[in-house]
Amino acid sequence: MEDRSPLPDLWAGIEAFDEEMADGALVGLLWDVPLPEAVERVVVPFLQELGDRWECGTLSVAHEHFASNLVRRRLSALVHRHELLPVQGRRRPRAVLACPPGERHDLALLCFALLLGENGWRTTFLGADTPLESLASAARSTAADAVVVAATRTGRLMADREALVELGSDRPLYIAGRGADPEVARVLGAVLLDDDLVRALEQVVPRRWGLVLDRG
Repeated sequence: MEDRSPLPDLWAGIEAFDEEMADGALVGLLWDVPLPEAVERVVVPFLQELGDRWECGTLSVAHEHFASNLVRRRLSALVHRHELLPVQGRRRPRAVLACPPGERHDLALLCFALLLGENGWRTTFLGADTPLESLASAARSTAADAVVVAATRTGRLMADREALVELGSDRPLYIAGRGADPEVARVLGAVLLDDDLVRALEQVVPRRWGLVLDRG
């Protein structure tokens, strides 16, 4: 029997609003694949193609929402999969991740939360359209070792820059997404993360945070 790639089935399921077909194809793409590889080679390219299809009008808003929610559910099921695993020898560092007010594209940030979890971090994922006072409160109450804020537009990072500057003076602040650039990072006193999520991970997880998860 011919081995059929699940990618055409994924797009066929999305175009037909067939959740069972699309979800099954997505699981087939992610099944038994190391998380960094799944994110880098499957999820991120798929999200980029999803955005491209929407921008050139070959995919409706309804299809884009359907596909985004499908990926979100599948990824969200993985976010806390390491939360209960004991860590040998030290406490887990904590990251709080959010998009600022008005920003609704949070799937790449969710992927980054997964990668942090895979590296032994505990993550508090606040997601899209998060009030900055709520973000600051979560960062303080969890004693966050890193706060990651992502946006597709510069204005969403700069709209209340005083709040982010204050947050960055209290906790290590990282910014990401198309709305982040070196000048925004300078103004906010933040670290600009690489567009490549695996390389960005290396910026947030220095060797001193290297952890060994006890999977026994």
